[in-house]
Parts: sequence; structure tokens; C-alpha cells
Amino acid sequence: MEQLQQFFKDKTVKTLLDVGTGTGSFIAVLKETLNNTQFTGIDPDKASLEEAEKAHPDVLFMNMTGGQLHFPDSTFDAASISMAMHHLPDVQQTFNEMKRVVKPGGWLVVNELFSNNLNPAQEVHKSMHHFRSTIDRLNGVCHNETFTRAEILEQVEKAGLEICTAFNQEKDRVEPTPDETAERKEKLTEMLNQIKDKPEYHAMKKQIPEIENALKQHGFQMATRVVVIATVKKD
Repeated sequence: MEQLQQFFKDKTVKTLLDVGTGTGSFIAVLKETLNNTQFTGIDPDKASLEEAEKAHPDVLFMNMTGGQLHFPDSTFDAASISMAMHHLPDVQQTFNEMKRVVKPGGWLVVNELFSNNLNPAQEVHKSMHHFRSTIDRLNGVCHNETFTRAEILEQVEKAGLEICTAFNQEKDRVEPTPDETAERKEKLTEMLNQIKDKPEYHAMKKQIPEIENALKQHGFQMATRVVVIATVKKD
């Protein structure tokens, strides 16, 4: 991310905590931005952490939730959360914990997809994502629908953080092959089968051909993400 690199080019970040790190994909982005930084990644999902450790053997990964960080105050120069804000049961609790463990004057980086002002191909991605999030919620997993761009910025400011910059990031639209379309349909069906015994099953089953038709008509493009860089105010 060029804008991210430009922002941090004259700043020193010796330590960074990546919250909701998953398989460590955002750490890979941050490694291209930051030099000589010691990364720590935390996530509640052990299977994802195992994948992250394979991809980044030089990073310390820990099984932990963002709402309760087991680090002393002012431990890190910066903290980040990428594509995980909509998984949080309490956004403000996690942001407050991230603020606590970042040194005054340090930074928080939020990378999150948003739900408004999307083109038809991006709406296909959103519909798939919301299909999965509904299945997860029916199974007792915290997976909220995506925020609007304004709601993401509002949550950052509500946490008492000072926004330094915010910019959008997009990936290219792709035209799925028939095999890729069939594969996506199969994944949706696999998700649906997780709620076969629930009353919502039949209504959600009707969504699959609608998503399939939209995918064939419009193609697929990841929903736009906003990257917010905010600073932790000094006392």
C-alpha cells in the first residue's frame, strides 16, 4: 500500500501488535511498509495461528482475543487490525485495549472493508460475505455484517483516537470462469448445510441461485476497504 508506506516512511516503529491476525496476511503487507519492526500477532483461532506461524516464522503469535490483551500498558509503538472489525463482539472494548497497549503518540492502523458505494461486482462480494456472516451468527459465532465507511471512521473517533489519514483500497474486478462460479456455489451450499436443522434454512437456500446469477452477470470484485491511521493521544 503506497499511502501506508508514505505515511510511515519517516517514522520509527520498533514493535507492532496485529490484532485478529488470522493467517498473518496483513503482517505480510506491513513487512513491506516497516523496516526493522518486531511483529506480534494475536488471534482466538488456533488453526489460523498455525498457518500464520508457517508463513511468518520470525513473528511471535499468541492465542488471545482483542478484547482482553495480556500485555502491559504502552508495550507497542503501533497496533493494527485488518478485516476483523466486523468479527468483534465489542468494537470499543477492543479499540480501548489496543490504545492501552500502544505508547502515547503511537499509531493504530485499521484496514476494513465497507458496505456502501459499491459497484455491482463488489455487491456480489458483499452478498456472499453477508450470507456467510448470517450462517455464522445462526451457529453462535460473532460475525457481523459490514459497516459503512462513515461508521468505521465513527468507531475510530469514538474510541478517542485522532485520525491522521484515511484512504480507500480496491482490488481489480475478475470475470470468474464457469468452474470458479461452480466452486463458489459449492462453498455457499456447504455453508448452508451447517444450518439444515434451523428454520432459516429454506429462506437462505433461495439466496444461492440469486448470488450465482449476479456473479455470472457482474463478475466478482472485493468490496472496497478503508485504511485508517490514527494516533493515540498523549496525556
